[in-house]
Amino acid sequence: MLYHVTRNGQSYGPYTLDDLQRYVASGNVLPTDLAKSDEMDEWTPVAQVLGGSIAAAGGAMVAPYAGGVAPYAGGVAPVYPAGGGVPYPDPPNLHWALVLLIGVFTCGLFLVVWEFVQAVWMRKVNPRSNALFFYIGAAIIAFGGSFGRVAMMASSGFHKQYLILGLSTSLISFVLAELAFFDMRRSMEEHFNGPEPIGLSLNPVMTFFFGYFYFQYHFTRINELKRIARYRGAAI
Repeated sequence: MLYHVTRNGQSYGPYTLDDLQRYVASGNVLPTDLAKSDEMDEWTPVAQVLGGSIAAAGGAMVAPYAGGVAPYAGGVAPVYPAGGGVPYPDPPNLHWALVLLIGVFTCGLFLVVWEFVQAVWMRKVNPRSNALFFYIGAAIIAFGGSFGRVAMMASSGFHKQYLILGLSTSLISFVLAELAFFDMRRSMEEHFNGPEPIGLSLNPVMTFFFGYFYFQYHFTRINELKRIARYRGAAI
């Protein structure tokens, strides 16, 4: 039998009875949330649906994603275990809009620095991540190609081959940057569905077009979850 869960006008599911027990135990579903199956006439508190099999929730609930569908498995926002004893360093903690703003004022130089900050952190928590190496390759080719074109043009003037060189190095740099983005995506999902299991799922289209801004948005949310987990742990 499948159940839908509702809270504050938002509906989630469908979930099996085992799903409900697991989400109540993790704190993603509250015993006071309302649940209903196709066979039920009215919405009923989850605690009544589970009856004697209900598991004690491990801590406070994190509010559902404001966008309606959370970018995490299960359709609701995840929580960390009560106590917050996570042995991994926190992700880079800077709002994505601030990253964009500083990047604009620094003519993109800060964005280059920040992508390295993200990649270095990712490799610390997931040594299988190769994004850092892709970023290094992209930066070397981009800056090397630019300086090479300027030097050649200064010595012999403009030639068609310089344009071809510029387009070629820009394309190679772009491809390497995208490889870095998708390696970051893989590494993040691998880590946050394994050692820190919050069910993270990243959209490939958003990854392709927005890269480090998209990652930073999720890093900010993850840091907030970890902060709440530590607060809960200190209060116990």
